[in-house]
Amino acid sequence: MPDNNPIDAQQPSALPETPPASTDAGQIVLPDDAAEETTEVWLRALHHDPEIAAFLAAMRLELPPFWIHLPREQMLGYGGIDDEWVPMCGPLRVEALTRDDSGRNWGRRVCFLDRDGHLRRETIPEADILYKPRSVCAQLISAGLAIEGNRNDIIDLIRRWPVEARILSVSRPGWMAGTDAAPAYLLPDGKLLPEDPQRGETVELIHARSAVPSSGSLDGWKDTVGRLAVGNPALICAISAMLAGPLLKHAGIETLGLNFHASTSSGKTTALITAQSCIGPPKLDRWNATNTALELACRLAHDGVLMLDEFPARPSPAIIEAIYMIGNGTGRGRGNHKLIMEATARWETVLLSTSEKPIERILAAAGIQMPEGIGVRLIDVPAPSWPFGLFKTLHGHGSGHAFAETLQNAAREHYGHVLPAFVDRIIAQHDLMKETLRPMISRLRSKMLVAIGLPGNAKEGPVLRVLNRLALIAAAGEIGSRLGVLPWRKGMATDALVEIAVIWHRAHAARPPSTAEAMAERLAGYLRRNRHRLCPPGAEPDPDAIGWCDERWIYLGIDAFRMDIASGMPAGLAVKLLGDAGLLVPGGEQRSYQYRLPRYVDPDRARVYRLDRQRIEGG
Repeated sequence: MPDNNPIDAQQPSALPETPPASTDAGQIVLPDDAAEETTEVWLRALHHDPEIAAFLAAMRLELPPFWIHLPREQMLGYGGIDDEWVPMCGPLRVEALTRDDSGRNWGRRVCFLDRDGHLRRETIPEADILYKPRSVCAQLISAGLAIEGNRNDIIDLIRRWPVEARILSVSRPGWMAGTDAAPAYLLPDGKLLPEDPQRGETVELIHARSAVPSSGSLDGWKDTVGRLAVGNPALICAISAMLAGPLLKHAGIETLGLNFHASTSSGKTTALITAQSCIGPPKLDRWNATNTALELACRLAHDGVLMLDEFPARPSPAIIEAIYMIGNGTGRGRGNHKLIMEATARWETVLLSTSEKPIERILAAAGIQMPEGIGVRLIDVPAPSWPFGLFKTLHGHGSGHAFAETLQNAAREHYGHVLPAFVDRIIAQHDLMKETLRPMISRLRSKMLVAIGLPGNAKEGPVLRVLNRLALIAAAGEIGSRLGVLPWRKGMATDALVEIAVIWHRAHAARPPSTAEAMAERLAGYLRRNRHRLCPPGAEPDPDAIGWCDERWIYLGIDAFRMDIASGMPAGLAVKLLGDAGLLVPGGEQRSYQYRLPRYVDPDRARVYRLDRQRIEGG
């Protein structure tokens, strides 16, 4: 044995120099008069680190035949013929067999002492053990295991190690799938809820966030952060959105995004910190991370919430890929070294974001068009909608800045309690929650429709899809209140989200449409409000009239179209979008979308825009 063994140099052994003999089962055999004393000395030497002591004790019991632990050298020896033991490698133990959630990619979890005496763990693929023994040894050496013997013998040791424990390695947190056991939820730090789910295997999250102990208490959070959120719709919305993540699956909603936009020092980041305190310390990810880092963050936010602060004021074209990725819930396609496509990462998440302007406007200023369909998944909420930026009431504080500081200090003192408590309690009432959640969302959405002036039976469209997402957030807040996790009275979350819906719809209605679907919605809303201003064919034109209509067509006057329908945008773009939507039908003239009225409608044959009434009205 070389004299420069770092383990031997740092931890001189109190045991006899001659290693004890071994049985065929691999256990150490000590002389009768020394066994009890030597074992006691050895355990005393390791009492300062119970984990290492337990590891060595389990290893000694499980060693295969012809292997022995050499305590003086802190090595495993192989042989035993004529009491000759050959040091092979540092102490190791195969803890468990591992597999992924598809039942593939089996491996072995190897625990070992590195050269500094620290416990390390490596997962070795079973295929590599069979086909790449040299790579397996290189992986272990790189991780700190001392290897001095024949690598084939060490590979044989790992293969023959008796192991019954199982580890299920999953690539994303959230609700556990493919099990007949009671519902279980995996947090982003790898903690499984409930803590005793009666599973027959350990569940392990790949690339889990570092576990950070919770701070303070749930009651402390409710008395500070929760109480200060009362009367502040944006804070209630952000906290409720944090609880909406675990409800996405049962609501049938894949992606939900909220972006609070305003100038600096308006409370946007404070709202995100307040929500973040529901699950952990106030540390936020940022939009300016690489797309690879954002994809990993999205995976870890599955069935949960992704926090992204400060959308860049000058976005690069690569930001479009990130928006698509987050909004569509899919990562980038990748191939492996065998030129086979790997499974694409997928997630369902709630996004909470901040920016200084609406994201669509930031992209437009950079010459980038907002991806169609993403607008209803990423809901822009203007922060300066309340007296103190994002805050409606300050609870006696002298300024918005002082109120924000109090909130942030409370969030740093009490965190990590709300979401785990919420998940534990909805698991306890899982079946009831699944039955009642969607009807509850429908009722809340109807309240929002009435508040923004639309009929409760409004047909499907961008507005309805946005309200559906806001209704889920309201439902999450109401459920959290009823379960005793949030300190709010019944209806408080609903009132806050109805106010958010009205603010959003007001801004949405004033914003020029950028998609055919949004343009069609603007046209339908305008005609619904001004139906009385359309004349029947042949009628004497009213000074307040905007056009004519018959059973088949709506003939909209050019002035009304340009001033009202195309308000805030080029008329040509409005014409193109309505043409793409199939609502505007040209009159047959080259290079013109206008239509010349027949004489039975207007004796003067005015030029108008001809619109498909049946399609507009859903007939």
